Amino acid sequence: MKSQSFTSKDWKVMANELTTTLSFTKSEIQNIKDFSFKAVWDNQLSYSENLGYYGGISELHILKMNNEIQTLYNFEDNIGLGQIDLTFYDYNMDGAIDFSVPIECGKSCYFKYYLFNPKSQKFEHQKEWDYLRIQKINRKKKLIITQPDGSAKTGEQILYRINQDKLMRLKTIKY
Repeated sequence: MKSQSFTSKDWKVMANELTTTLSFTKSEIQNIKDFSFKAVWDNQLSYSENLGYYGGISELHILKMNNEIQTLYNFEDNIGLGQIDLTFYDYNMDGAIDFSVPIECGKSCYFKYYLFNPKSQKFEHQKEWDYLRIQKINRKKKLIITQPDGSAKTGEQILYRINQDKLMRLKTIKY
C-alpha cells in the first residue's frame, strides 16, 4: 500500500466521524439505540496513596430492548475527572455499535474497547485493542491507522486490518 493511498477518499479521519458519548457522573440510566446503560456510581471505587479515594462505575448493567444482557464491573475514573465517558461507534466495522472507555490520559488519551458480539449478544472487551488510538479508518477495506507516536520529527503509525474482532498488524509506517 502506497503512503499516498492513506489520503484517498476511502480514508476518514476518526476525529471527524459521528460518535455518541454518554457521560456518567452518578448512578443513572442512559440510552443509545436499542440499549440502556444503567450505571451504579461509587465515589470510593478505588484508592490511591497519592489521590486518596476516587470514583467510577462499580456496575454497568446493559439492557437491550429492556432485557438485561450483561453486567460489567469496575470502570475506574483513572483520569480524575469525576466522570466516565463511554463513546459509541462501530469500531470493528461489522454494522453493530461498540464502545470505548478511556483508561489513561496524559498528553494523549488511550482507550479500552468493548465490541458487540451479535452471536453472544454481549459487549466483549478486546484486550488486544487496549491503548489503540485510531487516527484514520477505511471502512471499505476494514483498515485502521493509529495516531502517530513519538515527536513531530520521528515517530511511527501502525496499519491494521480488522478481521471480525481481531486486529491484524499489516505494517509499521515510520516517518
